[in-house]
Amino acid sequence: MEWLFKYPSEIWRQGQFVWLSRIPDEIRLLLLLAGIAIAWWLYRRTAGKLQDPSRRLLLGLRIALLVAIVALLGMPALRLVKPRTTALFTAVLLDTSRSMSLEDTAGGKSRIAAARELLGGTNGQPGYLARLSEQTRVVSYGFDRDLRRLPHPEKAEADGIYTNLFRAVRDLESELRAVPLAGVVLLTDGDTNAGGRPEEAARILEARGVPLFVVGLGDPNPPRDHEVVRVFAPRYVRRNTEVEVSVTLRHTGFKDPFDLCLMRGDSVLVKRTIEPSKEGDLRQVKLLFTPDHEGTATYRVSIPPAEGEAVTDNNAREFVLDIADSRLPVLYIEGSPRLEYRFLRRALYRDPDFRVVGLLRLAKDRFYVQDAGSGEEFLKKGFPDTKEQLYGFQAVILGDIEASHFRPEQLRLLEEFVRERGGGLLMLGGVNSFSLGKYADTGIARLLPVEIGSRDGPYSDEQFRPLPTPDGLKHPIMHQSNDPDMNARLWAAAPPLIGITPVRGLKAGATLLIAQEKTNRPVLAVQPYGAGRAGAFTSGGSWYWQVSMPASDEFHEKFWKQLVRWLAIGAKEQVTIELNAEIYARHEPVILRATVLDKNLQPSNDARVIATFLNPKGNKEEIALDWILSEEGVFVCRYIPEEEGSYHVEVRVEGWPTKPSRTGFMVAQPVVEFSEAGLKEDALREMARISRGTYFTLAEAAALPEAVAQAVKGVRDADAIVEDKELWDMPFLLILLLGLAGAEWFIRRRCGLA
Repeated sequence: MEWLFKYPSEIWRQGQFVWLSRIPDEIRLLLLLAGIAIAWWLYRRTAGKLQDPSRRLLLGLRIALLVAIVALLGMPALRLVKPRTTALFTAVLLDTSRSMSLEDTAGGKSRIAAARELLGGTNGQPGYLARLSEQTRVVSYGFDRDLRRLPHPEKAEADGIYTNLFRAVRDLESELRAVPLAGVVLLTDGDTNAGGRPEEAARILEARGVPLFVVGLGDPNPPRDHEVVRVFAPRYVRRNTEVEVSVTLRHTGFKDPFDLCLMRGDSVLVKRTIEPSKEGDLRQVKLLFTPDHEGTATYRVSIPPAEGEAVTDNNAREFVLDIADSRLPVLYIEGSPRLEYRFLRRALYRDPDFRVVGLLRLAKDRFYVQDAGSGEEFLKKGFPDTKEQLYGFQAVILGDIEASHFRPEQLRLLEEFVRERGGGLLMLGGVNSFSLGKYADTGIARLLPVEIGSRDGPYSDEQFRPLPTPDGLKHPIMHQSNDPDMNARLWAAAPPLIGITPVRGLKAGATLLIAQEKTNRPVLAVQPYGAGRAGAFTSGGSWYWQVSMPASDEFHEKFWKQLVRWLAIGAKEQVTIELNAEIYARHEPVILRATVLDKNLQPSNDARVIATFLNPKGNKEEIALDWILSEEGVFVCRYIPEEEGSYHVEVRVEGWPTKPSRTGFMVAQPVVEFSEAGLKEDALREMARISRGTYFTLAEAAALPEAVAQAVKGVRDADAIVEDKELWDMPFLLILLLGLAGAEWFIRRRCGLA
C-alpha cells in the first residue's frame, strides 16, 4: 500500500497533518462554499429531468470533488518533529555565604541545611540533583564572593564572608556560554552585599533565554536584632584630642532601651543608653572620647546581646586610630607683652602635646623668642622668611600686631601656609589687628572667616558676655563637656570677655561659634581655607576667664587647646600614609598609599619608599612602594595578610631625616553578612520574572523539578528538526479525483445530461 499513500505507515503514525499553502484557510473555505452553491443551483435546474435521488447523488459527488480540489490547494503534508540528540545542561547555583547559616527555616534548620536537603534528598526521597539528572546533565556551583565548582553541593558549608550574586551569575553564564543550558536553579536568601544589582544578573540570563528557578531560603521578616551598621571616626588624631565617633545603629523587634559601648580591649571608655526610636529602625549616635596614648590602636563599638536575639555577630564593629605622639608646633607672634599673650601661651604650654614658640616684639626688629627648638635660630630676626622655616609649624597665632610689620612676601607666605600646607591660622582681637591693623588689602583678609574693611570702627574695652550659637555648642572647639546639656550650662555660666575688635560681618561659608550678647557681632568664627583652616577671635580679653575662675577650673585652657588643635588638623606631614580600609578579611588585598613631600612640602617622585608590615605573630615583611605615574608624589604597594589579628605598618623614606610614619589595620571575619539578614523575597521574585523563570518558597520547592522539566521540553521542542512530507501528489488523491469526476460523468450520461 506504500505506492498508493506515498509513505510508509510508520511515517503516517509519527507525522502530524498540516497545511503548507499560503492561501489563508478563510479564502479556501469561501471558494468551497461558492463552488457548492453553484453546484446546488445548477442541479436544482434539473429538477424536471432527474428524480430526487439521482440529483442528490450527483450533487454529493460534485461536492466531494470540490472538497478534494480545495484540499489539494491547501497543500496537505505530514510534519515530522525529530528531537535534538545533543545533551542539555542544568546549572545549580548554591549560596554558601555566612548568612545562609542562620537558623530560620521550617523546623529551626539553617538555610544551608534546608538547601542541602533539597539537593541531596531526605527520608529516602531523591533530591534535586537526582531528579534533575533524569532530564539533563547537572553542573553544580557554589558562590559567595566568587563562583566555584561544587563537586558535592549536598555537603556544602556556609562560610563565605561576602555575597556577590551578580558576579556569580555573570561568571556562570561566561563559563557555560558554549553549553546548551536549559535553566539555572538558584538556592539563596538573596542577601547580596557586593557587586552589581541582582536584577542586572537576571538580565544577563534573560538575554540568553535561560530561565532562573529560584528557591528563597529564610524568613522574609527580619529577625529580632541589634546591629552596629557603620562606624566612622577620623583615622589620624592627636593624643589628648577629643575624637568624635559617628555610629549608625539598627534595632529591629526590640522596644527596651539598650547600651552602646565604646571599648578598647576590655576597658569601656564610653557607655550610652539608647532609647529605641518609634520613627524607624536606623539611629545615628555620636560618641566622644579623648585618647590618652599614642600609636595605632583598635577600638570597638558594641551592643551587648539581648535575650532572644537571633544574630549577635553584627553587634560590634571595630575601627582603627593612628594617634600622633609628637608635640603640635605652634608659632605665636605678638606685638606687645599684653595679658592675653601671657595667659594664652601658658594655657598651651602646660599641655605636653603642644610646643608653643613665642615671638614677642619688644621694639622694631627686636624680638623675645621663647621655647624655640634647635634649628629655629632664624626666629631671632623675626617672622620666618621661607617655606622651609614656616612649614615647620602647624598653626600660627597672630596677636595684636599690624600688617605693616610683615613684608609682602611674608604675608603671601602665611596665606600659602594655610592654603597649601594645610596649616591653621588664628587672628586675635586687639588695637592692631583686623581692619585696625590694615589687613583689609592683604592676602590674610581672604582667608579670614570674617569680612573686614579699611575702617570698621575703634577697638572697644567693654566687658560683654559671650553668647555661644547653636552651631557653636555642637562644635568640637566648644565642648567643655560631652553632655550637651552640661556643656550649655557651662557656657551660660562663663565669665565675660573684655575688649572686642569690630568687623563688618561673617563670610559666606564661615561658621559663627560665639557672638557678642547684645550686638550679635562675631566673637569667634572659623572656616576652611584651601587645605587648612582659619579662625578669628575678635576679643583680646579671654585672660579674664582665667582670673575669674578658680585655679582648678580648666575652662580657659580647654577652650584654647581645642581651638588650636582644630585649626591645625589639616597640616600636612612630609610622609602621609593611607589604607583602602581599616578592617580586612584574610587574603583580602591591603592597598597602601604613601604621599611623599620634600622639605618645602612639594611632591617628590624620586624618593625610595619602604613599607614594613608586622603581622600578629611578629614576623616582618618589607615591600618597596612604586610611584604612581599619574599622581605626583604618590607611591603604592599591595600586601596580602595571611593571619587574623592586628597588623602594624611603618613607612620610611631611605636617606631622609624624617621620622617613619606608622599606621595599622585589623584582619578579622567581616560581619556584613548579618546586616539586614532577612530573606530578600521581592528581589528574588523579580530576578525570576525578568529571566522568565519561576520563584519558589521553601514550601513550594517540591514543584521545581517539574518546572525545570517543562523548560527542558520547551528547549528540546524549540530546537527540534522539523521535516514536512508533502501529500498533494499522492497517487491516492489522483485516483480519488478521477474516481469522483468519472462517477459524476457516468451517472450524468445515464440520466441523459450532457
